[in-house]
Formats: sequence, C-alpha cells, structure tokens
Amino acid sequence: MGKTKLAPVIIVTGGLGAGKSTVARVFRQRCRARVVDVDRLARRLLKPNEPAWREVLKEFCGARLRKGWDPAAPLTPGHFVDAGGKPLPELPWVIDARGAIQRKRLGATVFTSPTALQALNRIMHPRLRRLLNAKIKTHRRLTSRPLVLDMAVYPERAFKGLGDVVLWVRAPGGLRAQRIADSHRLSLEEASGRVRMQWKDEVFAKLADFVLVNLGSDAEVKRAAETLWPKLLAKARRG
Repeated sequence: MGKTKLAPVIIVTGGLGAGKSTVARVFRQRCRARVVDVDRLARRLLKPNEPAWREVLKEFCGARLRKGWDPAAPLTPGHFVDAGGKPLPELPWVIDARGAIQRKRLGATVFTSPTALQALNRIMHPRLRRLLNAKIKTHRRLTSRPLVLDMAVYPERAFKGLGDVVLWVRAPGGLRAQRIADSHRLSLEEASGRVRMQWKDEVFAKLADFVLVNLGSDAEVKRAAETLWPKLLAKARRG
C-alpha cells in the first residue's frame, strides 16, 4: 500500500482589497478545501493579557500592565504604569476598557508609518508563523484534505516556505483602494494610503506560482478560481 500523501497547503495572497478572501471562500465552498483566515488567527494573538498584546502596549504606548488584573473586570488607568513605573493618567490609546485592541486606531498608525508597521510585524509575525506551523502539522495528521491559507502577509520573510503553492490574487491599486474605502468605511485618500503601504506587485510576482487577476464581478472571480483549482492542486502535490 502506498504512503498517504500529505495534505497540500495552498497560499492565497494579495494586497488588501484584491479579493483573495473571495477566492479562498470559493475553494472552501466549491472545492472542499479547509480555509484558515490568517488575519483572524492573528487576532487571537492580541487577546488581552497575551504576550503579543503586552508587547503592543509597551511598543506603541509605553505601557506595562500591573499584576492582579481580573480579565472579567474593566481596565482602569491604574492598572498600567509607564516605563519608569509611574501610573498612567489614562488608558493606553490602543485598547478599550475591556482590553481589546482597537484595530482601527492601530491600523491608522501602522498604515501611515513604515517604522510603526515594522514594529508591529516584529511582534506578530514570529508568533503567527509558529501558530501556522502547528495548524498545518495538526491538519496533516488528521486529513489529506487541501488546506488553504488566506494571508495578505505572506511576502514577509517570516513566512517563507510555508506552503506548497502560492496563488497571487491581483487587482490594480485604484480598484483596491475603492474596495477598501467601501468595505472599511474609509475615505478614498485613507484607503489609497493603505494600498501604498503594502507590497508592490513586483514582490508578489516573484513569489507567485499562479496569478488570478480580479477586475470584474464576484461571479467572474469565482469562475476563474474554480478553473484554476485543479492546476493549484497538481502543482502543490508535485512539490
């Protein structure tokens, strides 16, 4: 009897607003793949009192949480001290009273400052890679079903070699900006700024085994994704 092949791991990547999550959803609904939303996975790392959460508060707010906080109770400024050990006069700006990261506020900072974005990536990406490695290992132990990772951050060095095949979902910057503005309730100027902060097409092109250009309707993208699926699987299984 031949050895069971490992489940293929397919990376679906692309800039914000390119439509990669639409493509990943097609693979889940119509191609029986299991899909991991990597952005959602990253949010688990930022739950209150997690190590990454503490590092974000230290990096962006100069704040350190005192011992003894009951997560069931609201936070107050008295729960935090600054780098010198002095109590803070108000809650760190990046969280709410329950300790949840205010993603819109943090995004407004990191998408306008390359230095801030790099700092956040240094905190998040090594942890996220370890989490993804564990997920892939567990998935492959249980099934040979294809695994799709929906991840905008794939071009980062921390994720090199994570999957068997890479699909880049591509769309022009102006179209992406309009989609981001519509979906995130941002001005077109704000959305365009986020597009400019992301990787250039040349970066994705060097990493991609396949490209799906998303210029049209969801129906067109879904048809293109279904057509491409057998080629992705064949490439992934060849290694």
